[in-house]
Amino acid sequence: MTHVTEDDLDDLEFDTLRTGDHISAAERLSELAESVTGGVSRANVLLRAGEQWQHAGDHGKAAELYRKAMEDGGEVYGDPRAYLADALFELGRADEARTLVDEIRADKPRDPEVYRTVAEVLYAQGDASGAHDWATSGADVVLALRDRAVGTGVGGPDEPPVSGEESFTPGPDDVALAEDSLEALLRLRYRARIDLGRSEDDYDALLDDLLKN
Repeated sequence: MTHVTEDDLDDLEFDTLRTGDHISAAERLSELAESVTGGVSRANVLLRAGEQWQHAGDHGKAAELYRKAMEDGGEVYGDPRAYLADALFELGRADEARTLVDEIRADKPRDPEVYRTVAEVLYAQGDASGAHDWATSGADVVLALRDRAVGTGVGGPDEPPVSGEESFTPGPDDVALAEDSLEALLRLRYRARIDLGRSEDDYDALLDDLLKN
């Protein structure tokens, strides 16, 4: 068995960015997933292995690893279904991919990174309207977290899609992590609005404020 930490995985991925050898990284991560104990979950390693296969252009293997991560059920970042949807789109299985996207939407995730991932996947597929909707919902999640955590009364122009336990009170760390996603969500939303020919709105003004600061 092998003890693997998040830092170990980050180092491996950093080296891969330098070398561009995604296949070797995918194979190494796949091997680690079968022997990992402690530090990180097997599902986490499987998800990272799938990403490397996708970077290498092997979307079939990527989909296989994403499914294994889902079946494992261990702790992961984001939502494996979003990554699987991306691979399925690339494999020409759009109906399956959109079914997964609909399932994620029905679960009303509270992690803004899930919204960002889905928005990026849809945007890459030329679905500017879908990307816009998901990026907007993700921004609303961040604004709702900010509002409940600090009681500022700041929220999105629309009703935020708050999910999970209504009694959930996010702490400063939750808000800080969410705020890190906000600019990326608003940038993607703005690009989608340009593609859709829509004029600037309150969210775009918020993006301007973030960029000024």
